[in-house]
Amino acid sequence: MEKENIETLSGAIKEYFGDYEFDELCSRFGLEIEYLGFNPNRKRLITELIIRKHRGNNRRFLEAILPKLVRRCEERILNTTWEVNIFDEQMLPQLKSLQSFLTGKQKSVRQTQSVSRFFTTKQQLIKFFGSCKTVLTIVDTQIGKTTFDCIQRVQSPIRLLTRQTLQDLAANAGGYLAEFRTKGYKIETRRHLRLNDRFIIFNGRCWLANCSLADVGKATLSIIECADIKPVVIKEIGRKWREAKVYLN
Repeated sequence: MEKENIETLSGAIKEYFGDYEFDELCSRFGLEIEYLGFNPNRKRLITELIIRKHRGNNRRFLEAILPKLVRRCEERILNTTWEVNIFDEQMLPQLKSLQSFLTGKQKSVRQTQSVSRFFTTKQQLIKFFGSCKTVLTIVDTQIGKTTFDCIQRVQSPIRLLTRQTLQDLAANAGGYLAEFRTKGYKIETRRHLRLNDRFIIFNGRCWLANCSLADVGKATLSIIECADIKPVVIKEIGRKWREAKVYLN
């Protein structure tokens, strides 16, 4: 079972389709939706569609809804600023990969198992972040010089979300941020009152980190990929980003 494909499609439908519109589309293709109280059980239906994607009505439904989801995702990105559309930016490459998967151009969006990685040096992280093709979002409880060193090869826009306490920013964090901007980086830092976890998001993927980037070299940074809960995590991070205060605009 393509577990991550199911999570991606379920999350996108919940975000971009209202219950009534989704119910009407399902009816057109003879698909029945079970309800949990007043809410449609999207995940159960999507599981059936993905597992039996070659069945006539299932395939026609997927071929109809995926272009709509991609278009709505792209429209939201075009009509909002990069500072606020975290969910949409990460959803778009996943939806396009899912389209390719359904047309047989690739085996799967990605392996569904959670993948762990370990970093002991800045150079390892510089290389890791160097593969970033989308906006990079880093949620970290601390920001310091090492943070900026690790993302020096990133060419796409960068978001840094940290806690709104003085001790979580290096004394000259403002200087590092200003220097980064003078070199042409598009970067924004925001601070939130309630922030306890650490996440890294780019290329449609999301990882949970065990320690801050600022500690790399003194501690081993391990990250584990969020698969099943990724849409929920990214949605919550987007909410906190919008709530957070801009640091040195």
